[in-house]
Amino acid sequence: MPSQRHHEPGDLYVKISVQFPDTIDSSVIPLLESSLPPRKAVEKFPRNVAVEEAQLQEPTVRASDAREDAMDEDHEEPRVQCSNQ
Repeated sequence: MPSQRHHEPGDLYVKISVQFPDTIDSSVIPLLESSLPPRKAVEKFPRNVAVEEAQLQEPTVRASDAREDAMDEDHEEPRVQCSNQ
């Protein structure tokens, strides 16, 4: 990025926000494939390898779990408080 005050060029940072649709019309898929890089081939495994599909889920934290994991600290040190003057 050129600078009028300095003789050295600066950096230009661009923030892009992309929103992907939940569904795509099947007639649009060939247009997307022609404009994007080619797909990576699906990895093939030998017959003696057991493969199982899994779906990831967000972990849930229960209140009882949060209390038990207190970093093994049995005592708390007093906290410093700022006073008004």
